[in-house]
Amino acid sequence: MTADGDLVEHLRRLEAELVSADVWQSRAELEARMSPDFVEIGGGGPLDREGLIGIILGTDPGTWQAEDFSVRELAPTVALVTYRSVIDRDDDRPPLIALRSSIWRREDERWRMELHQITRLG
Repeated sequence: MTADGDLVEHLRRLEAELVSADVWQSRAELEARMSPDFVEIGGGGPLDREGLIGIILGTDPGTWQAEDFSVRELAPTVALVTYRSVIDRDDDRPPLIALRSSIWRREDERWRMELHQITRLG
């Protein structure tokens, strides 16, 4: 079932926060946004939460944009997010373009990412 507008905007904001420079500077902020059982597939993984945090903590994620952002409710506390991302990096490398999907689960009244999958395009 397609999610209502409020949930779509809420999860869009959470996805954007998760790839922000402020969050990537803080282990506590990263952990607060990812489930303890978090898994990432396709970005060099699979990686668990600690493995991904170890790679990204203290680095610069670049500037993130999401296109074709969609949210589908799988259950009252589970949502699937899909989108095409464009990440502009602050160096001479070309933008990183990828198809992404995330499963978010509401735990203790807050949404946390459970799974993230990346398919790089080019």
